[in-house]
Amino acid sequence: MNLSSDLLLFFLLASLALIALDVARYPIAPRPPDYAVWVAVFSTLAHPVAILVAERFALAGDLTPFLAFDLIAAAAIAAAAAGRVPGGKAFFPLVFLVALALAIGVQQLPTRGLGVTGPLMAALLLCTAFAGAAAECSRHARLHAMSQRVVIILALLCGVGALLQLMMVLVAVGLPPNTPEVPDARTLTTTAISLWLLLKLLIISTVLALRSAKHGAWLDRVARQLVDKANASTNDLLVVSQAFYQLPAAMLVTADDGRILFASAQARRQLSYPDTTDRLLEDLFLAAQPIGQQQVRALFERPDRQAELVQIRMTSVECGGQSYHLMQLDKLPFDYDILRSLLVDTHNDAPHEASGLLDHHFAIAAMADGWFRLLDPIDRYAGAGMFWDKLRLLSDNDSEISHLENGIATANEAHGWLLLRRGGGLSVSLRKMKTPDYKLFYRVQMTLVDDVARAGADAPYAASREARL
Repeated sequence: MNLSSDLLLFFLLASLALIALDVARYPIAPRPPDYAVWVAVFSTLAHPVAILVAERFALAGDLTPFLAFDLIAAAAIAAAAAGRVPGGKAFFPLVFLVALALAIGVQQLPTRGLGVTGPLMAALLLCTAFAGAAAECSRHARLHAMSQRVVIILALLCGVGALLQLMMVLVAVGLPPNTPEVPDARTLTTTAISLWLLLKLLIISTVLALRSAKHGAWLDRVARQLVDKANASTNDLLVVSQAFYQLPAAMLVTADDGRILFASAQARRQLSYPDTTDRLLEDLFLAAQPIGQQQVRALFERPDRQAELVQIRMTSVECGGQSYHLMQLDKLPFDYDILRSLLVDTHNDAPHEASGLLDHHFAIAAMADGWFRLLDPIDRYAGAGMFWDKLRLLSDNDSEISHLENGIATANEAHGWLLLRRGGGLSVSLRKMKTPDYKLFYRVQMTLVDDVARAGADAPYAASREARL
Protein backbone atom coordinates (compact mmCIF):
# COMPACT_ATOMS: atom_id res chain seq x y z
CA MET A 1 0.00 0.00 0.00
CA ASN A 2 1.45 3.33 -1.05
CA LEU A 3 -0.96 6.03 0.08
CA SER A 4 -0.21 9.70 0.05
CA SER A 5 0.53 10.94 3.56
CA ASP A 6 -0.72 14.39 2.67
CA LEU A 7 -4.09 13.00 1.62
CA LEU A 8 -4.43 11.01 4.84
CA LEU A 9 -3.31 13.97 6.94
CA PHE A 10 -5.87 16.21 5.25
CA PHE A 11 -8.61 13.66 5.92
CA LEU A 12 -7.69 13.33 9.59
CA LEU A 13 -7.35 17.08 10.20
CA ALA A 14 -10.66 17.78 8.46
CA SER A 15 -12.36 15.08 10.52
CA LEU A 16 -10.93 16.43 13.78
CA ALA A 17 -12.04 19.95 12.81
CA LEU A 18 -15.59 18.72 12.24
CA ILE A 19 -15.56 16.94 15.60
CA ALA A 20 -14.22 20.05 17.37
CA LEU A 21 -16.86 22.29 15.81
CA ASP A 22 -19.64 19.91 16.78
CA VAL A 23 -18.37 19.54 20.35
CA ALA A 24 -18.12 23.34 20.63
CA ARG A 25 -21.80 23.64 19.70
CA TYR A 26 -23.05 20.89 21.99
CA PRO A 27 -21.56 19.22 25.07
CA ILE A 28 -19.86 15.89 24.89
CA ALA A 29 -22.67 14.11 26.70
CA PRO A 30 -26.01 15.63 25.69
CA ARG A 31 -29.29 13.94 26.19
CA PRO A 32 -30.29 11.63 24.62
CA PRO A 33 -27.05 9.58 24.76
CA ASP A 34 -25.09 9.57 21.49
CA TYR A 35 -22.74 6.61 22.00
CA ALA A 36 -23.54 5.15 18.58
CA VAL A 37 -22.58 8.43 16.89
CA TRP A 38 -19.18 8.58 18.55
CA VAL A 39 -18.52 4.89 17.87
CA ALA A 40 -19.30 5.51 14.18
CA VAL A 41 -17.06 8.60 14.00
CA PHE A 42 -13.99 7.16 15.70
CA SER A 43 -14.33 3.77 14.03
CA THR A 44 -14.27 5.53 10.66
CA LEU A 45 -10.95 7.15 11.59
CA ALA A 46 -9.25 3.93 12.74
CA HIS A 47 -8.09 2.56 9.36
CA PRO A 48 -6.68 5.87 8.01
CA VAL A 49 -4.89 6.48 11.31
CA ALA A 50 -3.34 3.02 11.17
CA ILE A 51 -2.11 3.63 7.60
CA LEU A 52 -0.65 7.03 8.50
CA VAL A 53 1.16 5.64 11.54
CA ALA A 54 2.54 2.72 9.54
CA GLU A 55 3.90 5.05 6.85
CA ARG A 56 5.36 7.54 9.32
CA PHE A 57 7.22 4.90 11.33
CA ALA A 58 7.89 2.47 8.45
CA LEU A 59 6.05 -0.38 10.10
CA ALA A 60 5.70 -3.61 8.15
CA GLY A 61 2.53 -5.65 8.10
CA ASP A 62 -0.87 -6.00 6.47
CA LEU A 63 -3.32 -3.27 7.54
CA THR A 64 -6.37 -4.93 5.98
CA PRO A 65 -7.64 -6.18 9.38
CA PHE A 66 -8.15 -2.53 10.39
CA LEU A 67 -11.03 -2.43 7.88
CA ALA A 68 -12.96 -4.23 10.61
CA PHE A 69 -13.43 -0.82 12.22
CA ASP A 70 -15.33 0.33 9.10
CA LEU A 71 -17.65 -2.63 9.67
CA ILE A 72 -18.19 -1.41 13.25
CA ALA A 73 -18.81 2.11 11.89
CA ALA A 74 -21.51 0.83 9.52
CA ALA A 75 -23.25 -0.98 12.37
CA ALA A 76 -23.03 2.14 14.57
CA ILE A 77 -24.50 4.31 11.79
CA ALA A 78 -27.46 1.95 11.54
CA ALA A 79 -27.93 2.09 15.31
CA ALA A 80 -27.71 5.92 15.34
CA ALA A 81 -30.27 6.22 12.55
CA ALA A 82 -32.63 3.77 14.24
CA GLY A 83 -32.44 5.73 17.48
CA ARG A 84 -31.91 2.54 19.43
CA VAL A 85 -29.39 -0.26 19.64
CA PRO A 86 -30.78 -3.60 18.41
CA GLY A 87 -30.38 -6.25 21.05
CA GLY A 88 -29.62 -3.72 23.76
CA LYS A 89 -26.20 -3.83 25.41
CA ALA A 90 -25.21 -7.01 23.58
CA PHE A 91 -25.26 -5.33 20.14
CA PHE A 92 -21.84 -3.70 20.12
CA PRO A 93 -20.03 -6.74 21.64
CA LEU A 94 -21.53 -8.87 18.86
CA VAL A 95 -20.41 -6.35 16.26
CA PHE A 96 -16.94 -6.39 17.78
CA LEU A 97 -16.84 -10.18 17.54
CA VAL A 98 -17.89 -10.01 13.88
CA ALA A 99 -15.18 -7.43 13.21
CA LEU A 100 -12.64 -9.60 15.02
CA ALA A 101 -13.71 -12.56 12.87
CA LEU A 102 -13.16 -10.39 9.79
CA ALA A 103 -9.69 -9.39 10.98
CA ILE A 104 -8.72 -13.01 11.63
CA GLY A 105 -10.35 -14.19 8.41
CA VAL A 106 -8.42 -11.86 6.13
CA GLN A 107 -5.22 -13.17 7.71
CA GLN A 108 -6.10 -16.86 7.46
CA LEU A 109 -7.79 -17.13 4.03
CA PRO A 110 -4.65 -16.61 1.93
CA THR A 111 -2.84 -19.34 3.88
CA ARG A 112 -5.66 -21.83 3.22
CA GLY A 113 -5.30 -21.54 -0.54
CA LEU A 114 -8.99 -20.99 -1.19
CA GLY A 115 -8.37 -18.42 -3.93
CA VAL A 116 -10.05 -15.63 -1.98
CA THR A 117 -7.83 -12.79 -0.84
CA GLY A 118 -8.22 -10.89 2.42
CA PRO A 119 -8.94 -7.54 0.74
CA LEU A 120 -11.57 -9.12 -1.48
CA MET A 121 -13.36 -10.61 1.52
CA ALA A 122 -13.12 -7.30 3.43
CA ALA A 123 -14.57 -5.35 0.52
CA LEU A 124 -17.44 -7.83 0.15
CA LEU A 125 -18.29 -7.68 3.85
CA LEU A 126 -18.06 -3.88 3.90
CA CYS A 127 -20.35 -3.71 0.84
CA THR A 128 -22.90 -5.84 2.68
CA ALA A 129 -22.56 -3.84 5.91
CA PHE A 130 -22.95 -0.43 4.27
CA ALA A 131 -25.87 -1.69 2.17
CA GLY A 132 -27.55 -2.80 5.40
CA ALA A 133 -26.80 0.58 7.01
CA ALA A 134 -28.32 2.37 4.01
CA ALA A 135 -31.45 0.23 4.25
CA GLU A 136 -31.72 0.85 7.99
CA CYS A 137 -31.35 4.62 7.50
CA SER A 138 -34.00 4.63 4.77
CA ARG A 139 -36.39 2.63 6.93
CA HIS A 140 -36.11 4.97 9.91
CA ALA A 141 -35.93 8.27 8.03
CA ARG A 142 -39.65 8.94 8.48
CA LEU A 143 -39.32 8.52 12.25
CA HIS A 144 -37.06 11.58 12.52
CA ALA A 145 -39.29 14.61 12.18
CA MET A 146 -36.53 17.22 12.58
CA SER A 147 -33.63 15.21 11.13
CA GLN A 148 -35.33 13.37 8.27
CA ARG A 149 -33.23 15.15 5.63
CA VAL A 150 -29.99 14.29 7.45
CA VAL A 151 -30.94 10.62 7.75
CA ILE A 152 -31.84 10.45 4.05
CA ILE A 153 -28.45 11.95 3.15
CA LEU A 154 -26.78 9.43 5.44
CA ALA A 155 -28.66 6.61 3.70
CA LEU A 156 -27.49 7.88 0.30
CA LEU A 157 -23.86 8.09 1.47
CA CYS A 158 -24.00 4.57 2.88
CA GLY A 159 -25.48 3.39 -0.41
CA VAL A 160 -22.68 5.08 -2.37
CA GLY A 161 -20.15 3.43 -0.04
CA ALA A 162 -21.73 0.02 -0.69
CA LEU A 163 -21.59 0.63 -4.46
CA LEU A 164 -17.95 1.72 -4.24
CA GLN A 165 -17.03 -1.43 -2.32
CA LEU A 166 -19.03 -3.52 -4.81
CA MET A 167 -17.13 -1.90 -7.67
CA MET A 168 -13.84 -2.79 -5.99
CA VAL A 169 -15.02 -6.37 -5.57
CA LEU A 170 -15.97 -6.61 -9.26
CA VAL A 171 -12.67 -5.13 -10.35
CA ALA A 172 -10.73 -7.54 -8.15
CA VAL A 173 -12.73 -10.52 -9.42
CA GLY A 174 -12.24 -9.42 -13.02
CA LEU A 175 -8.43 -9.49 -12.83
CA PRO A 176 -6.64 -12.23 -14.79
CA PRO A 177 -6.00 -15.35 -12.73
CA ASN A 178 -2.26 -15.26 -13.50
CA THR A 179 -1.88 -11.83 -11.94
CA PRO A 180 1.11 -12.19 -9.61
CA GLU A 181 -0.47 -10.08 -6.88
CA VAL A 182 -4.10 -9.16 -6.41
CA PRO A 183 -4.19 -5.48 -5.49
CA ASP A 184 -5.99 -4.36 -2.37
CA ALA A 185 -9.62 -3.64 -3.22
CA ARG A 186 -9.40 -0.34 -1.34
CA THR A 187 -6.14 0.77 -2.99
CA LEU A 188 -6.62 -0.13 -6.64
CA THR A 189 -6.15 3.45 -7.76
CA THR A 190 -5.41 6.76 -6.15
CA THR A 191 -8.75 8.04 -7.41
CA ALA A 192 -10.66 5.22 -5.70
CA ILE A 193 -8.79 5.81 -2.46
CA SER A 194 -9.48 9.54 -2.62
CA LEU A 195 -13.17 8.89 -3.29
CA TRP A 196 -13.36 6.50 -0.33
CA LEU A 197 -11.70 8.97 2.02
CA LEU A 198 -13.92 11.79 0.76
CA LEU A 199 -16.96 9.57 1.27
CA LYS A 200 -15.86 8.75 4.82
CA LEU A 201 -15.37 12.47 5.50
CA LEU A 202 -18.90 13.17 4.27
CA ILE A 203 -20.22 10.32 6.40
CA ILE A 204 -18.49 11.76 9.48
CA SER A 205 -19.95 15.21 8.76
CA THR A 206 -23.44 13.78 8.26
CA VAL A 207 -23.26 11.62 11.38
CA LEU A 208 -22.27 14.67 13.42
CA ALA A 209 -25.11 16.61 11.81
CA LEU A 210 -27.44 13.77 12.84
CA ARG A 211 -26.15 14.12 16.40
CA SER A 212 -26.84 17.85 16.35
CA ALA A 213 -30.28 17.34 14.85
CA LYS A 214 -31.17 14.69 17.44
CA HIS A 215 -29.93 16.96 20.19
CA GLY A 216 -32.03 19.83 18.80
CA ALA A 217 -35.05 17.53 18.57
CA TRP A 218 -34.48 16.48 22.19
CA LEU A 219 -34.26 20.11 23.30
CA ASP A 220 -37.45 20.87 21.39
CA ARG A 221 -39.18 17.91 22.99
CA VAL A 222 -37.99 18.92 26.44
CA ALA A 223 -39.10 22.50 25.80
CA ARG A 224 -42.56 21.28 24.75
CA GLN A 225 -42.75 19.10 27.86
CA LEU A 226 -41.77 22.05 30.05
CA VAL A 227 -44.34 24.25 28.33
CA ASP A 228 -46.99 21.55 28.75
CA LYS A 229 -46.11 21.19 32.43
CA ALA A 230 -46.14 24.96 32.87
CA ASN A 231 -49.52 25.19 31.14
CA ALA A 232 -50.85 22.34 33.27
CA SER A 233 -49.53 24.03 36.42
CA THR A 234 -51.03 27.33 35.31
CA ASN A 235 -54.37 25.67 34.64
CA ASP A 236 -54.24 23.99 38.04
CA LEU A 237 -53.40 27.34 39.62
CA LEU A 238 -56.32 28.96 37.79
CA VAL A 239 -58.64 26.21 38.99
CA VAL A 240 -57.38 26.61 42.55
CA SER A 241 -57.67 30.40 42.40
CA GLN A 242 -61.18 30.18 40.97
CA ALA A 243 -62.17 27.66 43.62
CA PHE A 244 -60.65 29.88 46.31
CA TYR A 245 -62.39 32.91 44.86
CA GLN A 246 -65.76 31.14 44.99
CA LEU A 247 -65.37 29.97 48.58
CA PRO A 248 -68.45 30.70 50.68
CA ALA A 249 -66.18 32.21 53.37
CA ALA A 250 -64.58 35.65 53.36
CA MET A 251 -60.86 34.94 52.91
CA LEU A 252 -57.80 37.12 52.32
CA VAL A 253 -54.23 36.18 51.45
CA THR A 254 -51.55 38.67 52.49
CA ALA A 255 -47.79 38.79 52.22
CA ASP A 256 -45.57 39.01 55.26
CA ASP A 257 -45.40 42.81 54.89
CA GLY A 258 -49.20 43.13 54.92
CA ARG A 259 -49.78 43.51 51.18
CA ILE A 260 -53.08 42.02 50.06
CA LEU A 261 -52.45 39.38 47.39
CA PHE A 262 -55.86 37.79 46.95
CA ALA A 263 -59.42 38.16 48.19
CA SER A 264 -62.32 35.76 47.78
CA ALA A 265 -65.61 36.90 46.31
CA GLN A 266 -67.31 36.76 49.71
CA ALA A 267 -64.55 38.91 51.22
CA ARG A 268 -64.91 41.48 48.45
CA ARG A 269 -68.67 41.60 48.99
CA GLN A 270 -68.25 41.90 52.74
CA LEU A 271 -65.69 44.70 52.33
CA SER A 272 -67.80 46.52 49.70
CA TYR A 273 -65.57 45.57 46.76
CA PRO A 274 -62.42 47.47 47.66
CA ASP A 275 -59.51 48.03 45.28
CA THR A 276 -56.85 45.75 46.77
CA THR A 277 -54.11 46.52 44.22
CA ASP A 278 -50.87 47.30 46.09
CA ARG A 279 -52.81 48.02 49.27
CA LEU A 280 -51.91 47.06 52.80
CA LEU A 281 -54.23 45.34 55.21
CA GLU A 282 -54.20 48.44 57.44
CA ASP A 283 -55.66 50.47 54.59
CA LEU A 284 -58.92 48.49 54.74
CA PHE A 285 -59.60 48.85 58.46
CA LEU A 286 -59.87 51.94 60.65
CA ALA A 287 -58.57 50.12 63.72
CA ALA A 288 -57.38 46.67 64.71
CA GLN A 289 -56.74 45.02 68.06
CA PRO A 290 -55.21 41.59 68.79
CA ILE A 291 -57.43 39.49 71.04
CA GLY A 292 -55.42 36.28 71.13
CA GLN A 293 -53.00 34.14 69.23
CA GLN A 294 -53.64 34.53 65.51
CA GLN A 295 -56.89 36.45 66.13
CA VAL A 296 -57.62 40.14 65.60
CA ARG A 297 -60.68 42.34 65.93
CA ALA A 298 -60.98 45.12 63.41
CA LEU A 299 -63.30 47.98 62.51
CA PHE A 300 -64.32 48.37 58.90
CA GLU A 301 -66.15 51.37 57.49
CA ARG A 302 -68.45 50.93 54.54
CA PRO A 303 -68.75 53.58 51.84
CA ASP A 304 -72.02 54.76 53.45
CA ARG A 305 -70.13 55.42 56.73
CA GLN A 306 -71.62 52.39 58.43
CA ALA A 307 -69.27 50.79 60.96
CA GLU A 308 -68.87 47.04 60.90
CA LEU A 309 -66.98 44.87 63.38
CA VAL A 310 -64.93 42.01 62.00
CA GLN A 311 -63.00 39.20 63.63
CA ILE A 312 -59.95 38.01 61.67
CA ARG A 313 -58.50 34.53 62.16
CA MET A 314 -55.01 34.22 60.72
CA THR A 315 -53.10 31.15 59.57
CA SER A 316 -49.43 31.36 58.63
CA VAL A 317 -48.37 29.67 55.39
CA GLU A 318 -44.76 29.05 54.32
CA CYS A 319 -44.13 28.81 50.58
CA GLY A 320 -40.85 29.14 48.74
CA GLY A 321 -39.05 30.42 51.81
CA GLN A 322 -41.53 33.29 52.25
CA SER A 323 -44.27 33.77 54.81
CA TYR A 324 -47.88 34.41 53.88
CA HIS A 325 -51.03 34.77 55.94
CA LEU A 326 -54.42 33.25 55.21
CA MET A 327 -57.11 35.30 56.90
CA GLN A 328 -60.75 34.44 57.46
CA LEU A 329 -63.09 37.38 58.08
CA ASP A 330 -66.11 36.79 60.30
CA LYS A 331 -68.74 39.42 60.99
CA LEU A 332 -69.32 40.33 64.63
CA PRO A 333 -72.58 41.69 66.02
CA PHE A 334 -72.23 45.38 66.72
CA ASP A 335 -71.11 45.93 70.28
CA TYR A 336 -70.42 49.36 71.67
CA ASP A 337 -67.86 48.05 74.15
CA ILE A 338 -65.85 46.45 71.34
CA LEU A 339 -66.09 49.67 69.33
CA ARG A 340 -64.83 51.70 72.29
CA SER A 341 -61.99 49.23 72.83
CA LEU A 342 -60.92 49.56 69.20
CA LEU A 343 -61.17 53.34 68.85
CA VAL A 344 -60.41 54.56 72.36
CA ASP A 345 -58.59 52.04 74.52
CA THR A 346 -55.95 51.31 71.88
CA HIS A 347 -54.87 54.99 72.07
CA ASN A 348 -54.55 55.29 75.86
CA ASP A 349 -50.76 55.17 75.79
CA ALA A 350 -50.27 57.82 73.07
CA PRO A 351 -48.47 60.78 74.80
CA HIS A 352 -49.50 63.57 72.42
CA GLU A 353 -52.77 62.16 71.09
CA ALA A 354 -56.31 61.84 72.32
CA SER A 355 -59.18 60.00 70.69
CA GLY A 356 -62.74 59.34 71.63
CA LEU A 357 -66.36 58.78 70.70
CA LEU A 358 -69.24 61.26 70.65
CA ASP A 359 -72.90 60.37 70.49
CA HIS A 360 -75.29 61.84 67.96
CA HIS A 361 -75.73 64.96 70.15
CA PHE A 362 -71.93 65.49 70.35
CA ALA A 363 -71.93 64.46 73.98
CA ILE A 364 -68.77 62.71 75.15
CA ALA A 365 -69.32 58.96 75.25
CA ALA A 366 -65.76 57.69 75.71
CA MET A 367 -62.33 59.28 75.66
CA ALA A 368 -58.77 58.03 75.79
CA ASP A 369 -56.42 58.91 78.63
CA GLY A 370 -54.84 61.72 76.64
CA TRP A 371 -58.08 63.69 76.83
CA PHE A 372 -58.14 63.47 80.60
CA ARG A 373 -54.52 64.57 80.84
CA LEU A 374 -55.38 67.55 78.68
CA LEU A 375 -58.38 68.67 80.77
CA ASP A 376 -57.29 67.46 84.20
CA PRO A 377 -56.16 70.88 85.53
CA ILE A 378 -59.28 72.56 84.14
CA ASP A 379 -62.22 70.16 84.35
CA ARG A 380 -62.53 67.14 86.62
CA TYR A 381 -65.55 65.90 84.67
CA ALA A 382 -63.78 65.58 81.31
CA GLY A 383 -65.51 62.27 80.58
CA ALA A 384 -68.98 63.78 80.36
CA GLY A 385 -70.67 66.80 78.86
CA MET A 386 -70.80 68.43 75.44
CA PHE A 387 -67.66 68.23 73.38
CA TRP A 388 -67.93 71.83 72.17
CA ASP A 389 -68.04 73.15 75.72
CA LYS A 390 -64.86 71.26 76.57
CA LEU A 391 -63.13 72.75 73.55
CA ARG A 392 -64.09 76.26 74.67
CA LEU A 393 -62.47 75.54 78.01
CA LEU A 394 -59.25 74.66 76.25
CA SER A 395 -59.22 77.46 73.68
CA ASP A 396 -60.70 80.90 73.17
CA ASN A 397 -60.88 80.41 69.36
CA ASP A 398 -64.66 80.46 69.36
CA SER A 399 -64.84 81.13 65.64
CA GLU A 400 -62.72 78.08 64.88
CA ILE A 401 -64.83 75.91 67.17
CA SER A 402 -68.00 77.16 65.46
CA HIS A 403 -66.45 76.44 62.08
CA LEU A 404 -65.63 72.88 63.22
CA GLU A 405 -69.18 72.44 64.53
CA ASN A 406 -70.77 73.68 61.32
CA GLY A 407 -68.40 71.62 59.17
CA ILE A 408 -69.28 68.28 60.75
CA ALA A 409 -72.97 69.14 60.58
CA THR A 410 -72.86 69.50 56.78
CA ALA A 411 -70.10 67.02 55.83
CA ASN A 412 -68.83 63.62 56.82
CA GLU A 413 -65.50 64.93 58.07
CA ALA A 414 -64.28 68.15 59.62
CA HIS A 415 -60.86 69.39 60.67
CA GLY A 416 -59.87 72.31 62.85
CA TRP A 417 -56.93 73.98 64.56
CA LEU A 418 -57.20 75.49 68.01
CA LEU A 419 -54.73 77.68 69.86
CA LEU A 420 -54.71 76.51 73.45
CA ARG A 421 -54.92 78.93 76.31
CA ARG A 422 -51.80 77.44 77.90
CA GLY A 423 -49.84 77.68 74.64
CA GLY A 424 -49.30 75.36 71.75
CA GLY A 425 -51.94 74.06 69.43
CA LEU A 426 -54.50 71.30 69.16
CA SER A 427 -55.40 69.62 65.86
CA VAL A 428 -58.97 68.28 65.95
CA SER A 429 -60.53 65.87 63.42
CA LEU A 430 -64.12 64.64 63.47
CA ARG A 431 -65.48 61.74 61.44
CA LYS A 432 -69.18 60.94 61.09
CA MET A 433 -70.09 57.25 61.31
CA LYS A 434 -73.21 55.09 61.68
CA THR A 435 -74.10 51.95 63.53
CA PRO A 436 -75.78 49.06 61.66
CA ASP A 437 -79.15 50.40 62.85
CA TYR A 438 -78.21 53.80 61.34
CA LYS A 439 -77.61 55.69 64.58
CA LEU A 440 -75.04 58.43 64.24
CA PHE A 441 -71.90 58.70 66.31
CA TYR A 442 -68.67 60.59 65.83
CA ARG A 443 -65.05 59.62 66.08
CA VAL A 444 -62.79 62.38 67.31
CA GLN A 445 -59.01 62.45 67.01
CA MET A 446 -56.85 65.16 68.56
CA THR A 447 -53.13 65.82 68.37
CA LEU A 448 -51.14 68.22 70.52
CA VAL A 449 -48.72 70.31 68.50
CA ASP A 450 -46.21 72.71 70.05
CA ASP A 451 -45.28 76.06 68.53
CA VAL A 452 -42.27 74.66 66.68
CA ALA A 453 -44.27 72.02 64.80
CA ARG A 454 -47.33 74.22 64.42
CA ALA A 455 -46.54 75.46 60.93
CA GLY A 456 -46.10 71.92 59.58
CA ALA A 457 -49.26 70.63 61.24
CA ASP A 458 -51.30 73.66 60.19
CA ALA A 459 -50.42 73.36 56.49
CA PRO A 460 -52.84 70.51 55.55
CA TYR A 461 -55.70 72.18 57.39
CA ALA A 462 -55.03 75.57 55.81
CA ALA A 463 -54.88 74.03 52.36
CA SER A 464 -58.16 72.15 52.83
CA ARG A 465 -59.86 75.24 54.21
CA GLU A 466 -58.72 77.40 51.29
CA ALA A 467 -60.03 74.74 48.92
CA ARG A 468 -63.44 74.84 50.62
CA LEU A 469 -63.52 78.64 50.49
